[in-house]
Amino acid sequence: MTWIEISIVGSAVAFVLFIAFAVRLLIAATQAIRQVHDAIIQIKQQAAATAEQAEQLFKQTGQLTEEVHMQVLALEPTIQSIGKAGASIGDVASVLRKASQVMNESIHGAERVVHTHHKRIQDAMEWATTGFELWQRWQAHRNAKSDH
Repeated sequence: MTWIEISIVGSAVAFVLFIAFAVRLLIAATQAIRQVHDAIIQIKQQAAATAEQAEQLFKQTGQLTEEVHMQVLALEPTIQSIGKAGASIGDVASVLRKASQVMNESIHGAERVVHTHHKRIQDAMEWATTGFELWQRWQAHRNAKSDH
């Protein structure tokens, strides 16, 4: 065998090895592409499921928000009534406070008058008692005269 034949055989062997490695590389690349394709399909399915769940969550959130809004609207008159009742109670308390002050002032005034005129009142009570006793004696004396 000559150098040319050896070179041709060597080139053929190298070409066959190159083809074998290229085929193996293509097979590995094909498997990798299939795995990537399968992964992409799974990601699409998961994305679709997540989108569906998100849509349901948005719907539920919208319904919940609407229900809360309706409940707030329903409570608004009650809250206003409570506010008005609180204001009315405050007004009543203010009126009662003023009435209590007036009553206390009247009682203190009466106490001052009684204290100031205590001696006069005591004298008037004694005169009234004495007058009543005299009237009773006179009535008894008169009745005694009419019986005779």
